[in-house]
Amino acid sequence: MSGRKFLLISSPFRSGSALFSRILNAHSQVSLMNDDLKFFRFCYDRYLPLSEDSVRRMLSDVAVRMKKRFEIDVDVDGCLKNIIRKQPVDHAAVYSALFEHLLGDRGTPYIGEMESIAWREIPLFLEMFPESKALLIIRDIRDVVVAFKKKTIAPGNDYLIALFNVLDAMDYFLRYQKEYPDRFFGMRFEALKENTEQEIRTVCAFLGLDYEPVMIEEENWTNFHGETWRNKKVSSFYKEGDADNPVGRWRRLIEPEDLYLCEWIAALQMQAFGMKPEGPEPAQEVIDRAVARITSSPLLDEAFTHWRKTGEGVERYPLDPANPQTWDKGPK
Repeated sequence: MSGRKFLLISSPFRSGSALFSRILNAHSQVSLMNDDLKFFRFCYDRYLPLSEDSVRRMLSDVAVRMKKRFEIDVDVDGCLKNIIRKQPVDHAAVYSALFEHLLGDRGTPYIGEMESIAWREIPLFLEMFPESKALLIIRDIRDVVVAFKKKTIAPGNDYLIALFNVLDAMDYFLRYQKEYPDRFFGMRFEALKENTEQEIRTVCAFLGLDYEPVMIEEENWTNFHGETWRNKKVSSFYKEGDADNPVGRWRRLIEPEDLYLCEWIAALQMQAFGMKPEGPEPAQEVIDRAVARITSSPLLDEAFTHWRKTGEGVERYPLDPANPQTWDKGPK
């Protein structure tokens, strides 16, 4: 592990973290996975107490999921030997062994992953690895709701959990900037799109790396297997030919009820991030339909009730990510 540093990037769904991780991965000193391993979602605290047997079960489950979803091979026995050799057998040992196995042979000082819906785990990650750094990406909450509604397979109105996720991520973004000024970097998706080179230069400076122009050239963006990754093809609106100009797309597509909910529930956070409300004064029937929508399922009602009591959002999937029925089909 000499000289090796870990990176964790997180964001709510449909917030541009895949694009950002591909850009950063193009740097000669960085190797990143993109929502592949998802250590904090699938491994952390799921196999307690940690022992040789429980870690073997964890690694075996990881190997099955990685192979089925992404055609990525995991050497269970090799990883286990490295973990046992480290002692004590803890989550940091498992995490480092997995990423060393998956990315270590690429010879870069920085390795890690973009893991969505994991911003609350950033303090834990920074504690696990004193030399590590973390990044969080925020996108306009209205654009996220529109994009996630288009993309998700969650039933009914459960796409609106994205609203509470962005709300939560915005709060933690502001908190981490104060608590970890040297180890945390918060990025706005809109800034990344509008001034890509300048934003990436700033990130490189944060990481102590020299900026490399190849980073912002799309032909250098690749997936784990080294295959070219096309940004527009992962857009929720690619098939409709509406993958260009994703900033502010919500103005054309958002429903009045969703706009009202975003600008009502996230009013304080939007103000803190300089996002101005643009919705008209809603008619009472719009308000009534919006409230019915945000309380239409146990998932949403729980998040809405929590917000009413605390003013806080949540870090939550709309569906159980451990259920194979919720997985995308085939490698990315």
